[in-house]
Amino acid sequence: MKKLFLLLTVAASSFAANAQNTPANANNKYGGENGAAKKFIWSLGIEPSIPIGNFHEYSGFGLGGSLMGEYKPGRLGITMNAGFIDYFGKSNESFDYPDFKYIPVLAGLKYYMSPNAFLHAQAGPGFGTNGLGTSFWYGGGVGFNLGKSADIELKYTGWKQNEVGSSNDNGGGNGPGGNPYEPPGGSPYGGHYSTIDLRLAVKF
Repeated sequence: MKKLFLLLTVAASSFAANAQNTPANANNKYGGENGAAKKFIWSLGIEPSIPIGNFHEYSGFGLGGSLMGEYKPGRLGITMNAGFIDYFGKSNESFDYPDFKYIPVLAGLKYYMSPNAFLHAQAGPGFGTNGLGTSFWYGGGVGFNLGKSADIELKYTGWKQNEVGSSNDNGGGNGPGGNPYEPPGGSPYGGHYSTIDLRLAVKF
């Protein structure tokens, strides 16, 4: 999975480099074509993700999708993003973690450094399933417009996962008392989780 993520990143960087060489008269406003800037844009994206830090102990790879709306009158864009992502659980010390599934709803700001390159910061609630609760998500990244119909963004995402343990027992799992995320011994866990993500999107 890591090799796939690396290949996607390298391919995306190549496409971004080509996009940066687009003639100025083909896209001479921020996000607009031939001087006619489009002020509202929808995009539908697929998002492979690599957990890092503490979260990597419980999941090795994630995959999700998102729908984003962007109001963009000029260099600064305002975004609203809703999606779903599944971080696939892995075996750790003879315990099989189930998938970590979240529904993040994030508001953000995009700053266009050029017609083809932007910085993007986002924050908002992430709604976890299966007893994971709701947490505050935040992140930022750098992206490139790949022509008028696609873009790519490499980003960091972080959140504080609420403590998961016997007090949050929702039954039906393979941990003590039925909690699906509680490892043998019954010790609750939580803390700061982080990921590196790649969003590949089509715009319409």
